[in-house]
Order: sequence, then structure tokens, then C-alpha cells
Amino acid sequence: MSDIAQLLEAIGVVAWPAIIVLLILMFRPAIAGLIESAKSRKFTLKLGGQELTMEEASEQQRKLIADLQAQVLEIKKSLEGVAPPAPTAPEKEMLKMPPAVASVLWVDDQPKNNSYFVQQLVDRGVNVELAMSTAEGLRMFDKKTYGVVISDMGRTEDGIYKPTAGLELLKVIRERNKTIPFIIYSSSRGEKEHREAAIKLGATTLTTSPTEMFGLLQAALGERI
Repeated sequence: MSDIAQLLEAIGVVAWPAIIVLLILMFRPAIAGLIESAKSRKFTLKLGGQELTMEEASEQQRKLIADLQAQVLEIKKSLEGVAPPAPTAPEKEMLKMPPAVASVLWVDDQPKNNSYFVQQLVDRGVNVELAMSTAEGLRMFDKKTYGVVISDMGRTEDGIYKPTAGLELLKVIRERNKTIPFIIYSSSRGEKEHREAAIKLGATTLTTSPTEMFGLLQAALGERI
């Protein structure tokens, strides 16, 4: 081996550790922050266009799993002959939806709560547009044709909590479009207190179950989901 080759080899042996040390020093704050983040579970995920903490993501997963378990239990009871309470007639008159709907307008002042859902739709090629208030939702609705509208029931708008914001949106949407599927995705309390009014105003259906919601959208979106 020539002197030059030996010199280059020696430089390489010394240089790589030096480079590694230099990189560690350069990125030490970031590495320290990452380690600290891991310790305090402050990692974030981006789902459905929203930034979620690990705690928020875990909570959404927990709710989805719990709901799925409840749905499976209901099916099991039916198969065993212990049928769950029969739904009222309006609940079954739902989802006469066009096939292959490609666009959804989702109105909710807490869009983070629906991140997993939105991401599932986006991953399947569905365009999901989010609005955080009735006014914003109506502006978007007037500018574009959507296949499905989803709304929560109560939400905070202009600093004021409106327990029937979903009904207000539904009423105006029905004045402008009599046939577009309108799904209210509500808390159990909202569903119990306002179901009758929502059906009278023309809601396609109300649901509190993320599993059922996925089924409703599957019917609307055809093979896209």
C-alpha cells in the first residue's frame, strides 16, 4: 500500500468518528427534544389534516375500538335471538344516496375529533372539506357541489355554544337542496334530545357511532370506501 493510500485510510479512520461527533453536537438540541418528547408522550401525528398529540390519537383509537366492540355485541345478541330494541321507522328510511360520491362537506367546530375518520376517507380518494361553523359551511356549500353533508349537533360559534347548530345548518341546507344526504354525527345527548326535530327537518339520519357512520358513508360512497 502506498504512502498516500495509507494516509487516506488513516484520515478516514479519524474522520468518521469526528463527523459523527460533529453531527451529534449540531443536532443535540433536536435529539434532546425528541427524547424529552418521548418521555412525556408529546409526539404528534398528522391525520385528516389535523395535528394530534399521542394522547388525542390514543383517545380516538380507544373510542373507535369501544364502539366497534359495542356494535359486535349487538350483532351477537341478534344472532342469539336477543334482539336489541327496534329502531323507529324514520331511522330505517335512510341512505337513498347516489353511488360513488366523491366529495364530503364536514361541519364541526372540533375537527380533530374526526381525524381518523377523515384520513380513512382521504386515503380512499374521497375529497373531505372541513368547516368549523354554520356560516362557513354554508359559504362552502354555495360555492361547490357536494355528495354528502355531515354535521355535529352542538358547537361553539362566535364564542357562543349553540346546542342546535346542526339543526340550523340542516334547515338552511334543506331550503337550498331537498335531496342531498345530510348526516348528523352527534353525542348521545344530542341524538336523544334532537332526533325527532332533525328527522322532521329532513336529516337523512343521526348517529352516535363511528362504526355506523363508516357504514353510512360506505353506502354513500360505493366502492370508494
